[in-house]
Amino acid sequence: MATTDASASKPAAHPVVDDVLRRARGATFVAFGAQGFAFAALTSEVANIQSRLKIDDGTLSILLAVVPVIAGVGSVLAGMLVSRYSTSVVLRYCQVLVLFAILLAGYTTSFVLMLPVLALFGLVLGGVDATSNMQAVALQKRYGRSIILAFHGAWALGAFAGSAAASLTAKFDGKVYSNLYLGSFIVIVPILLAFGPRLLRGIGDETLSAESKTIKIPWKPMGAICAVIAMAYLGDSTVSSAGGVYMEKELMAHGWQYTAVYAVYSVPLMIGRFSGDKLTDRFGGVLIARTAAVCAVLGFIVVGIAPDAWVALAGFAIVGLGISVMAPLTFAAAGRLDPHETGIAVARLNVFNYVGFLLGAPLLTSLWQAGMPYRPGWAIPCGLSVLMFVFAYGFNENRTVPA
Repeated sequence: MATTDASASKPAAHPVVDDVLRRARGATFVAFGAQGFAFAALTSEVANIQSRLKIDDGTLSILLAVVPVIAGVGSVLAGMLVSRYSTSVVLRYCQVLVLFAILLAGYTTSFVLMLPVLALFGLVLGGVDATSNMQAVALQKRYGRSIILAFHGAWALGAFAGSAAASLTAKFDGKVYSNLYLGSFIVIVPILLAFGPRLLRGIGDETLSAESKTIKIPWKPMGAICAVIAMAYLGDSTVSSAGGVYMEKELMAHGWQYTAVYAVYSVPLMIGRFSGDKLTDRFGGVLIARTAAVCAVLGFIVVGIAPDAWVALAGFAIVGLGISVMAPLTFAAAGRLDPHETGIAVARLNVFNYVGFLLGAPLLTSLWQAGMPYRPGWAIPCGLSVLMFVFAYGFNENRTVPA
């Protein structure tokens, strides 16, 4: 079987960056930011929604497990749809539907009605995650240098804004779950409609040659990066779904403190991503990823032993810095395995995003529901974060992979 250099798919050393690429880059920033805002605005209100709909902890754990499964299906479907409609078209439709889904979540008054709303949210969430990263990978190839971390930085910036908006609205408005989501829909949808036509076109669509569409993306070289993204999102999901519960029930945090967990986590996540492109170009993905993995491990240790809410928030911030670079580095690595830009590698990798979320989101809440003390639970994501260090070799751009 033939071998090719993993960096062979990189563009020329001095690519031409024209206005089309600059506009596409700006539109992709908007897409990532809007997605981060929507995701954080909803996940920050998990405890609120649980209380409003009178959902017990066991049922909540099941729901938190089902949504990422549906999102994984959405990612696979997106990979199929882009072969006909292109990533830009699929992304634009799915993003509007994400905001529509969280709007419905804000006004749904019964558990039964919430089920199809969460199913819709999961399905289009998977579509957005896959297609936005296809856009980011394609743009990075055309720029000829690392830019993908900044896109994920825009996601983190949006997540910070969404979580902060939820926290502030909870402090001043008891109907946060409806008013916040309605305002978000009214403001963000027109922005997406305005920037959507600027997205990079012809990625994954019918303009691909017949030969390109028959390319098989090998599983073996993707194994390491799939493991990394799964562990990264396992850590991320424990913060977003269990962090607030831990703060409220174990550390007796105030309402604004436990709803601010994801905002505090998102600040260093954002900083790490906006600064990560230059660091990656200078030091390489392997060193950056391993340093970040050490930060994640230390952060979870701080959370687990925190004597009060403020120390725990500091721990969540350290975790955010550690996890910040993992996802974008994995998508960039997947892009190198797909030189023809079919989108197959990115869509396949994105499924492991939800594997991590599936494992992490209900894991701690289920164990706590079964009677496990709150603090020891954080040893699980801490230990699994070590795997990110172990599998960081997958970010070596000079590795040879099966064609």
